[in-house]
Formats: sequence, structure tokens, C-alpha cells
Amino acid sequence: KGATILFIDHKLEEVLEIADSITVLRQGRTIATVDPKDVTAGDLAELMVGSELPVPDTTDSTVTDQVSLQVEGLTVLDADRRRVVDDVSLTIHRGEIVGIAGVEGNGQHELVSAIIGTMTPDSGTVSLNGNDLALRSVRERREAGMAYVPQDRHVEGLLLDAPLWENTALGHQTEKPFSKGIWIDRAGTRARTEEICDWYDVRTPNVDVSAHALSGGNQQKLILGREITSEPDLLIASHPTRGIDVGAQAAVWDHLRTARAGGLATLLISADLDELIGLSDTIVVMFHGKLVATLDPADVTPRVLGAYMTGARLDDDASARTAPPAHPESTPVTEGAGS
Repeated sequence: KGATILFIDHKLEEVLEIADSITVLRQGRTIATVDPKDVTAGDLAELMVGSELPVPDTTDSTVTDQVSLQVEGLTVLDADRRRVVDDVSLTIHRGEIVGIAGVEGNGQHELVSAIIGTMTPDSGTVSLNGNDLALRSVRERREAGMAYVPQDRHVEGLLLDAPLWENTALGHQTEKPFSKGIWIDRAGTRARTEEICDWYDVRTPNVDVSAHALSGGNQQKLILGREITSEPDLLIASHPTRGIDVGAQAAVWDHLRTARAGGLATLLISADLDELIGLSDTIVVMFHGKLVATLDPADVTPRVLGAYMTGARLDDDASARTAPPAHPESTPVTEGAGS
């Protein structure tokens, strides 16, 4: 009808489908204006990042023998007494990233909630560095060395109307440099926030800016920096790159790899199968509340992983196990033989 539309998005396939002309910005500057017919999503991503498209590959193993997280027989019931987490056992070592793959709604969120302490399991145990957390509150679990990047940064991760320096204290307000006795240490908190913004490339004019003024990628980097700089023993990262552009995504991957190399144990939940395969040392598949497969990322493809997630591969495996043995080829009987 003749309307002019300015469409802003980081979903590149969507931009290619909708736009008549595409302008790529990087750090507030125009990098290029291109015709959608002449470029691919990969081309746009490289223009956005300023280099070759990043991939979430992790090379050398840093897994140690020291167990950080031990989950045994964990079962969580919903309001209707259905098992949303069904007898799950899981071990994560220092320097290891264990990825959980599964179609959303198969118990991943409830498993994370039971580990962090926001849901009470019906049975089973959760231990961190050999210490049983059954009677520990969320705050006590955080103080014991548990860090958390939630799947929804706006609901669980940030106070959007609060300044950045207050947001960096969330979940760590009882610890230095955020506290001084029973009081919030404003100077220490502001200094740590400035360090996080510097180390994690959180782009903001100053630490007094409200969290809602940041882009999604900068919000995510602030949360990740807040959690990792607390020097945790375990990081639970739930969809850490959801809703952010490829540049911020690459930065998150780098920080996770660096933390892993420093000995951090990480539980990674993601809907991005390339991310799971690239970052994880081990992948477990969650289906209908159960862990139904343990896979080596070096030997699995997104196609195979997707088949496990939907249950199709499980059905194939079960059919192969229960199929009757094939009959050997019969030898033709010569006419008149045995007469």
C-alpha cells in the first residue's frame, strides 16, 4: 500500500525474506548496504561480526577427575503429580561442559530449577563438591559456588529499571565486593560493574544506565560476566545465546570456553544444536523427563541429535533390539533330491 518500513532484526533469514534492501551496522556505524538477492545469511553475519563467521568449536579437553556436580535419582513432580523430571542422574567434572539436548518442555527447566533450588524435588539428591544441597536455600547454594544464567534474562536475570551496578550485585549481594557487613558496598559494586563492562565488552555509557537500555546481547554479557566473575565451581547456563546477535553469541562462546579452560564445571542447556555439539564435552538427551541417551559430540551430527530429541532415534534403536534375527538364505532343493 506504499508504506515505508524500517525493519530491525537479528534473525537473518527473516531479514533476507522481508527486506528490499539491507544495511548492516556494527558499533554504531554503517558497514554495508546490500541487495538481499546477492547475499546469504552467512555473508550478513560476517559483515556484522567483522570477520569470518564464528563457530562454537571447542578443541582440547580440560576435563578433570574432580566431580563438581553430582545429581542422583532426581525426580520432580508437577502440580498434577506427574513426573516432569524422572529419576535423573548426572555427573559434571571440573573443566567439563555437559550439554542437555531436548525439545523444550521435556523437563529441562524443572531439572535446572531443582538444582538451583527454586523447585523442591520429590526424591533424589544434588551435591556440589561432595556437599549435599538438599536443605540449602537458593542463596546458600549460590554462596556455595553455584552460578546461574537463566533462560529468560528479563524475568529471572535482571531488574530492568535498576542501574547496571545494582544488577551486577544480584545473587551475590552477601559477598565481596558487593557487601560490607550488612550493608551494600556501593563503591565496590560500581567498581566491579565497571570491570565486568570492560572485561566482557558490555557497551554502555556508564554503570548508572538502566538495564532495559542495553541491547539483548549486552544484557546477556552483563549477566554472564556477573556470574563468572563470582568465581563459581558450577555454572548453569540455560540458553545463554538465545535472542542475541552473532557477534554477542561469539563473545558468549569465548567466555564459556575460557571459563571451562580455567576449571569451571558447566551445565549447558540450549536449543542450538550446533552450539551444544561445538561446546560440550558430553551431551545427554532429555525426553519426557528422562535422560535417554549419552552422546559423544565428536561422533554426532545435528540430524542425529534431533532424531534422539524427538524420540525417533529411540524408536529405531528399540526396534533394532527387538527385531527377530534374519533367516539364513535357504538352499534350493534340486528336483528329485531326497526322493
